[in-house]
Amino acid sequence: MSTDAPDNAALAGGSYEVIRNRLLATAKTLGEKTNALNARRRSEFGGQELTVIGTERVRTEHSCVPRDIVPVGAGHLLVGFNVFMGLKQERSVGDVFSLHKFVRSADGTFDFGELPKTEAGGFLDDRRFVKDFEEVFRFYKDARLNHLEKTDARLLATFKTGHTLRDVKVLRFGVDTSGKLTYLDNRGEADALTAPTHDFEYTKATRENFVSGRHPHVNVLDEVFIETVGGDLTVKVENNTETGQGIYAEPVDEAIQSLDDAEFHYVKIGALILLKVLPFREDKYRYLVFNTRTRQVTRADAIGQSCVSLPEEQGIIFPGGFVLQTGEAKVFEQEVGGLVFQRKIQSPNGEDVLYVFFEREQGKYVLFPYNLVRKEIAAPIACHGWSVFPDGQMVVFKSASDEPTRVHPMQIWQTPFVSAEFAAAAPTPQSALGKLGNAELVRGISEVLTLQRLAEAQQVTRRSYEALISACTRVMDQFHWLGGKEIALLPIVQELKKNGELIIDEFEKVLSMQRRAREALDQAQKTQSELLGKIIADEFNTTDAFMDSLGALRKQLGHLITVKEVRYIELPKIEAMENEVKTSFDELSKRCVAFLLSPRAFEPLHAGVQTVEGQCAKVAK
Repeated sequence: MSTDAPDNAALAGGSYEVIRNRLLATAKTLGEKTNALNARRRSEFGGQELTVIGTERVRTEHSCVPRDIVPVGAGHLLVGFNVFMGLKQERSVGDVFSLHKFVRSADGTFDFGELPKTEAGGFLDDRRFVKDFEEVFRFYKDARLNHLEKTDARLLATFKTGHTLRDVKVLRFGVDTSGKLTYLDNRGEADALTAPTHDFEYTKATRENFVSGRHPHVNVLDEVFIETVGGDLTVKVENNTETGQGIYAEPVDEAIQSLDDAEFHYVKIGALILLKVLPFREDKYRYLVFNTRTRQVTRADAIGQSCVSLPEEQGIIFPGGFVLQTGEAKVFEQEVGGLVFQRKIQSPNGEDVLYVFFEREQGKYVLFPYNLVRKEIAAPIACHGWSVFPDGQMVVFKSASDEPTRVHPMQIWQTPFVSAEFAAAAPTPQSALGKLGNAELVRGISEVLTLQRLAEAQQVTRRSYEALISACTRVMDQFHWLGGKEIALLPIVQELKKNGELIIDEFEKVLSMQRRAREALDQAQKTQSELLGKIIADEFNTTDAFMDSLGALRKQLGHLITVKEVRYIELPKIEAMENEVKTSFDELSKRCVAFLLSPRAFEPLHAGVQTVEGQCAKVAK
């Protein structure tokens, strides 16, 4: 039995419980003081949660299906859409693009009024752009706007010209430091290259990873073991081929297969091991995530579509959800077909990151906001277009239907994703926290709060305590400023580490007592099963047979009373066994009484008396 197995609810009492309670109290104190420090940091440096601050509507000249939106400068919004105009092949710039104001009024409302093409430097009225734009619709019968993409230096307008996503024409604009757009040319395909769908590479398992035995498996980094033989895909945490049992299992299509018949791939990202498995005669890979700290497995096939690492190896994020090293994992039920990673935006303070996934065919986006301090992902934002302005205000467009309309709802959010120039304009605090810098504080606070989560983990293993001790050591080595007079978190981290070291020895004692309790329970169950099976099978033709069996039941009942005193024994199971013995004793007693009332009960006694009488008659003296 592995010493890494999670303990039961019975881990209570004795030195272990005393140290455990001390550890939890220290973790609680550490969390409270760290949260107070984080509040001071946000007060001095400023901080902004994702908040909806308004909902408005954009009106376009034609009934259309909006395709995308991008910010232009600090106060303009470019809306790209598709207008269906029957047999008319020609398109003008105004049939696909409209420029709108984005201004917040004194009463808090937003003005999205349409502007002429000559505004914002007149980039929509550039004769070279107009010429190239008209040629797209003249030469390509099925041309339509696919999406808009804006970076620090480019604005790309991608038009789909054929039946596949590779059939595109890209018109590109240059963006200067002030945000002004200047048309460049119609050769932007190279700039429109998509980001890698994954920021890591798998390693394929070979025969060197195979472990033979009754239940062979693949050894992945000596930390997790996986196989697809015997009718199911099984993940184990022990290098044991004598049993096919593991911590996770799911059926495979082909029950009869060997390790050579399947494909196994793996990659380790921090505390997570990603497994990519193709069982025999199946055409779709299965994707699993094994957390080496919590020993939990999460199935998430959307990882195969696209997946990237979170900052500082805190976990992974993919179109359908996320898995964190802390043990938190969530797979969203929403449709994720075609979504791939497009880009990420990091706030200047380093606290927040926005992960953008995009589906090119339908023009759908899913935005995942991630907070490094809390190590949590807010609810994903699904939309058909989004734009972040320098002051952090974000406009989100979500189409109510695919039917053309002239009125289009826009939602406005306040976000922490301000531009670097906007953040640099804010005054720098002159306090001790200001000297450390916001980014350094974010990293340190994030790691310290992780210590609290590790200490308060519900699933307790030796590995989790070792991870806590290692994390404490790493935090003390990396963030010397925790010992500063104004922060004073270092002594609490040291106390947490000390309690973690003390608790490991006691935890081993508890696990040893748990093993003895399990052995005692298993032996009692085996003895009782054999005894009750024999009582059911026997005919009991003699009084002695009844007496012997009733005596054996009384002995078993006494043994169970003794076993109940064993520490960490599963009392509900023992009590159920006691009731089973008592019921069997009562039933056997009734059978015994019925037997004694029958004439044949004393036949053996009478026969014995007659035998003695015959022997006595032969005695000479």
